[in-house]
Amino acid sequence: MAKHRETITIDEIMSADMSALASPRDKIEECAFFLELASRESNRSRFRWLMSAYLNAVYSYFEIKALAAHTAYPDPEIGEYIEGQDMLSILRQYVRIDQNRKNPSFVKTSALDGCLETLYELRKKNTHHYPLAITKSSPVLPEGYHFGYLKSKSIPALEFCRSVMSLIEHIEKKLNGGVP
Repeated sequence: MAKHRETITIDEIMSADMSALASPRDKIEECAFFLELASRESNRSRFRWLMSAYLNAVYSYFEIKALAAHTAYPDPEIGEYIEGQDMLSILRQYVRIDQNRKNPSFVKTSALDGCLETLYELRKKNTHHYPLAITKSSPVLPEGYHFGYLKSKSIPALEFCRSVMSLIEHIEKKLNGGVP
C-alpha cells in the first residue's frame, strides 16, 4: 500500500486551476500527436526526433498507468492508497511492474514480450546509448523509414508504431471496462 498523498486545504482546492490538470487520456493523445507528426515528416532528422518523442510517450503511458494502478483507491482510515487489482491484472498481461517498497510512488515497468519488448528496447538504446538509427528503405517517405541501420534487419517505423498505438488503445479500453 502506498502512503497517502500530500493533503491540501479547502482554500487550496477552491483556488486550484482545474484546467491545469490533464485528462486521463492525455498520454494516449501525446502518443498519437507524435505519431501523426512523424507520419507527415520526410526529413530524417526530424522524423528521428518525433520517433524518439513517441517512444518516450509510450513508455511514460505505461509508467503512469502502473503508478495509478498502485494508488487507485484512497483509504482515509489508514491514510494509505490501495492497489487497483483489476487495473494491475490487465497491465501485467503486457508489462512487468515493480514498485519500490521504500518509495511506493516510484514504479518501474518492463515489457513482457512482443512489440512492447521491441519498443522498450528501442527506447532504452535511444535514451541511454545512442540516437535512433533510421534507415531509408524506400523512396516513399516517411513510410520508407525503418528503425535500424541494417536494411535486412530493420523494422518499418510507422507500421510498427501504429501497431503499438492500436495495442495501447486496446489496453486503455480494457482498463475502462470496454469503453474507449
